[in-house]
Amino acid sequence: MQNKLPLFIFFLVGFSNIHLSAQELNFTVKINADQVQTQERQVFAEMETAIQAFLNNTKWTDDDFKENERIKCDILITLNKGTSITNFGAIAQIKSLRPIYGTDYESPVLNFFDKNFTFTYAPSQPLIFAENSYSTELTSLLAYYAYLVIAMDYDTFSEKGGQSYYERALNIMNNAQTNGGQGWNGIGGDVRDRYWLVTNLRNPQFEPYRLSLYNYHRKALDFLTEKPEEARKIALESLQKIKIVRNQQATSVTLNSFFDAKSMELTNLFLQADQDTRTKASELLIQLDPTNAGIYRKLVK
Repeated sequence: MQNKLPLFIFFLVGFSNIHLSAQELNFTVKINADQVQTQERQVFAEMETAIQAFLNNTKWTDDDFKENERIKCDILITLNKGTSITNFGAIAQIKSLRPIYGTDYESPVLNFFDKNFTFTYAPSQPLIFAENSYSTELTSLLAYYAYLVIAMDYDTFSEKGGQSYYERALNIMNNAQTNGGQGWNGIGGDVRDRYWLVTNLRNPQFEPYRLSLYNYHRKALDFLTEKPEEARKIALESLQKIKIVRNQQATSVTLNSFFDAKSMELTNLFLQADQDTRTKASELLIQLDPTNAGIYRKLVK
């Protein structure tokens, strides 16, 4: 799928005369500035508005989306105590949801904490983004997560359907590695950096995981109300494929992020299964995600 975005996209806070249709993302943005000591609190409201406009008003793909098809996402940016009024250090939590066919339920797809979300921001200045070059740290961070959210969402609707958007996220990362801040290079041994998210997802060893994203969501969850036993069987098979990846990539941030998003959903999914399936699911989930073992043990109580 070829990109037809204009080279530069400009967003001005309060500029409301541009009408952009069929955007893909529906982000809710929250800035937590409780730790920042400043009297100029209005900058944080302006920052929220600017970031939300950038994410939601950009046309990230060539596909047409209806309003109710936009991908629901949240980003919570918690600013660190030591930030200045223009230079900000933060921890960002990025989450996305996928609707499940025939239900009102929305399944969490991404839940990631970025602990190196550092950027500069000046009120009333446009957020400038050029996909093929580094513009600013803030727009690079936002564009990276926009493409990552879209790629993972597309992977849940078709086999490896998000490939071109992982490539675009990679392009953003590569452009930021020279001029950008921490988290872009995978240097220092921290496997929790954003670098490893897209690096993992492009690694051939992670193909079983990516195929599982499709099977679990499209073949299992989307048919859970119609064929619950078959859906749970497919979900269990998907977890077995993820186990292949876990055995090769024991500390993968991508897999950890998956279970951070899915632990409660997986438990609820198998709670209504027969005893044998619950036992198999509990044992497998504890192997895959020992951090949440206490949750998975509920399946055999």
